[in-house]
Amino acid sequence: MAEFPSEAWCQMAIRLLNEDPDAAGAAQGWDGDFGVVVDRAEGPMGIAIGAPVNGKLPEPRFLSAEAVEAAKPRFFARASQADWWALIEGGLDPIAAIVQKRLIARGDLSPVIARLQYRGLAERWLERIREQ
Repeated sequence: MAEFPSEAWCQMAIRLLNEDPDAAGAAQGWDGDFGVVVDRAEGPMGIAIGAPVNGKLPEPRFLSAEAVEAAKPRFFARASQADWWALIEGGLDPIAAIVQKRLIARGDLSPVIARLQYRGLAERWLERIREQ
């Protein structure tokens, strides 16, 4: 498996998500881009992901953390590398992470909440990532 949170790892994660048959349904009507910052020991890593096109996420762009925040993406999340990994591994609940200020999330979260029916998609995707 590619090392988290490398560019190769991020590209693999998006490819795996786009391969899931439920991804197109989850993306239906989604409007807005994503910005993610992973705070690493060697410095923050910024990742910009455009809105889904035809049910698929486009390739991520890797920018400075400042550039990602300056772009004011519709959905933004920032956490330490350890906390991102805990979220991916399932050891940290996203809501608890927000409440504990371990995950900074900004933007309109109502589209995320509206897609809770696709929780199985997220679980399958994370399982496939862990298998890589």
